Formats: sequence, C-alpha cells, structure tokens
Amino acid sequence: MIFKIILVILALAMLISLFSSAFFLMKDKGSTKRAQNTLRIRVTLALLIMATVAIGIYTGQLGVNIPFG
Repeated sequence: MIFKIILVILALAMLISLFSSAFFLMKDKGSTKRAQNTLRIRVTLALLIMATVAIGIYTGQLGVNIPFG
C-alpha cells in the first residue's frame, strides 16, 4: 500500500512540475533557466517513479495484473 501512496505523490509532483514549467516558459519567454530547472526535476521524478515501480514489483508489493494470464 505504501508503494501506491508514494506513486500517487510522485505523479502529483510531476504534474505540478509540468504545469509550473509551462507557466515559467510562457512568463519568462526563455530569458531565465527556470523552465530548464523544472525539466530536470521532472526527469528526476520520472526516474524515481520507475525505481519505485521496479522495487515494488521486485518485492511483491506491486503486482502485474493482466487479463490473459
């Protein structure tokens, strides 16, 4: 259950980073590096999500449910 909560929190953080990057891109018009920094944060969050899913599947906390066994 803890892995699912962590994944939801990371996904929400990624959405916040996505929208803040779009806001900075429109507001600054490329004059600052804030959009680039939020892109770095978003890539880091994506890596954390992939690591969390991999660890969750490896430990058995997360399962792969497919309809055709």
